[in-house]
Amino acid sequence: MRRLASAALLTILCVTRLAAGEEIPGAAQTRPVAIVNAIVHTITNGTITKATVVFDKGRVVAVGTDAAPPQGADVIDAKGGHVYPGFIAPTSTLGLTEIDAVRSTRDMAETGAWNPNVTAATAYNPDSEIIPTVRSNGVLLAHVTPVGGIVSGRSSVMRLDGWTREDIAVLSPSGLVVSWPWMDVSTAWWVRESPDEQRKKARERVQELYRFFDEARAYASRKKNGIDSNVKDVRFEAMVDVVEGRVPVFIQAASRTQIDAVLEFRRTYDLRIVLVDAAEARLVADVLAKEKIPVILPRTHSLPFRDEDAFDAPFTLAADLVKAGVMVAFSEDGAWQQRNLPFHAGSAMAYGLSRDDAERALTLWPAMILGISKDYGSIEVGKSATLFISKGDALDALSNSVTYAVIDGRTVDLSNRHVRLSKKYRERYAR
Repeated sequence: MRRLASAALLTILCVTRLAAGEEIPGAAQTRPVAIVNAIVHTITNGTITKATVVFDKGRVVAVGTDAAPPQGADVIDAKGGHVYPGFIAPTSTLGLTEIDAVRSTRDMAETGAWNPNVTAATAYNPDSEIIPTVRSNGVLLAHVTPVGGIVSGRSSVMRLDGWTREDIAVLSPSGLVVSWPWMDVSTAWWVRESPDEQRKKARERVQELYRFFDEARAYASRKKNGIDSNVKDVRFEAMVDVVEGRVPVFIQAASRTQIDAVLEFRRTYDLRIVLVDAAEARLVADVLAKEKIPVILPRTHSLPFRDEDAFDAPFTLAADLVKAGVMVAFSEDGAWQQRNLPFHAGSAMAYGLSRDDAERALTLWPAMILGISKDYGSIEVGKSATLFISKGDALDALSNSVTYAVIDGRTVDLSNRHVRLSKKYRERYAR
């Protein structure tokens, strides 16, 4: 028994060591900072060359060619580098998982199919070793989303630096995450069910989702009118803001069949929705634009959704939707992959998307989708000083090199496990 206890303790200590980063969160800003000689990508007011950005107490106070460093300010010479607002990961499991092969480090999914009462921020690990590797490429904010089941839980927008979940959270809960049931018929050889059986199961799952929202709406109505006020259901308590339209619903729906069903669902309950991973959104782009439904794109660096699709379909999706008037945001899968987020936008530029729209889809548009654009998403006077300096084009994997970053004016430690390992093993061959 003692040996088992010792082994268990050793496992816990090892996992804790693996999941705790060495980077120290930034301190609150105590004096003004001026970034000079920079190419500033403001997002809302164009790109300004030979510009200065001044921020104080975590807020931008001046930006432009005529801005001057105030007396006593710390001056940072960008040396012609690029200044961008912090990129935003619009869907991720950052902080909820560490090592995919180690079950004890995965906390992004609750058991069961109906879990609106769980919130991502509750399980968020501020000491994750993955987080510093992601922000080293300019991703400074993340929309952290639970997975699993049909109603996965509530999401949270998190800063990628800080001591505790409470001071890291920008907005929590920020939305409800729903995985729409798969509705297309599969004829693959390993599928045992007939097409009719598949359609029947899909209908049953969708009907269950409708029943759940009917119950949630009835619960909210009873609560509003003081009926059965002593009866509490934690699941439906979490749904009140959703059915009353104060919180958006992020619905994962890839196929045209799913998207059509989601649009009908939205009209039934008058919901604020965001489509996630909508690979076939271009087929209903006009409807999405008319109903002002934003889309969080599936990863650009992927294979076509269907065998008969054009080889470049994932790469042209962003440009096609923007051309139709749909607001979009680039995304990546999982947690550690988020470091590649800006390069999806760079690739989409080679397939028809303008640079301005590519930058908006990493910054302002995801901020608007998540409801945080009042403070984040662009470099403007009065907004949060959440930005970074890159020696080169931040959307280009070959030239992006982040040298300085701040979140709400707090300087971010850009060291990470990858940097330390690189230095360690390069030294081997230098001796």
